[in-house]
Amino acid sequence: ALLALTEAAETILGAYIFHRHGDRTPKSLPPTNLTTLGYSQVYSSGQYYRSRYLTNSSTKIHGLNTDLVKLSQISVTAPVDNVLQNSAAGFLQGLYPPVGENEGVQTLANGSAVQAPMNGFQLIPVNIVSSGTGSEDNGWLQDASGCENAELSSNSFFTSSEYENLLASTKGFYEQLVPVVNGTFAASDVTFKNAYLIYDLINVATIHNATIPSSTTLTPQTLLQTRTLADAHEWGLAYNATDDLRAMPGMQLAGEILHYLNSTITAGSA
Repeated sequence: ALLALTEAAETILGAYIFHRHGDRTPKSLPPTNLTTLGYSQVYSSGQYYRSRYLTNSSTKIHGLNTDLVKLSQISVTAPVDNVLQNSAAGFLQGLYPPVGENEGVQTLANGSAVQAPMNGFQLIPVNIVSSGTGSEDNGWLQDASGCENAELSSNSFFTSSEYENLLASTKGFYEQLVPVVNGTFAASDVTFKNAYLIYDLINVATIHNATIPSSTTLTPQTLLQTRTLADAHEWGLAYNATDDLRAMPGMQLAGEILHYLNSTITAGSA
């Protein structure tokens, strides 16, 4: 009973949403672009967060406008990147959809009424952050972080025994993938060194392509292995137990989240 009373008295002052982009074209064929599937994904996600934080009385953010956006209550940022900027814009369309003919009308001083285009479509700016520019065109996200020391730390993974062992032990596995990806990669580049780019190209192809060269090679086990090796590749570039600099982007994000959530407490609203 006490828990129920506590929950009933709870007030949500704000939310920090760190959101992935939607489905996109492969990094190995730049410039990357948000696909129609990706647009649908981020739009649906915006609708979900609308139902959670704007229209649900039990989880609504205190004081946040439900239908007509108030720009002082919302801040949206994304790097200068086709996929990320468009993902943010698509998400916002689901979060604050068009307000309709009645709400999207403004009366001028001369008495004339102006109807907002597209049934009251709401314009919400996506602000630019300097770090991460063009990140979806990079196979290695650290390359867009702008932190030289973090990049140097990540590069040291390529001289580690862990990397050398994986490069050697997976040589045969990647050789069998050459016929699948040789329209994009030279045979000499189909190695663990490009594990993420290779996985990304194959993954996008399995989603969008009706036919794939040498597709019989791509068994469920092989597809899982490409993803597992891509995970190991990215983990090695992004984390090291004895070198915090390699995780600099994550630490920066954590600091931003903490700063924002603290501001909701001091300001008392979204």
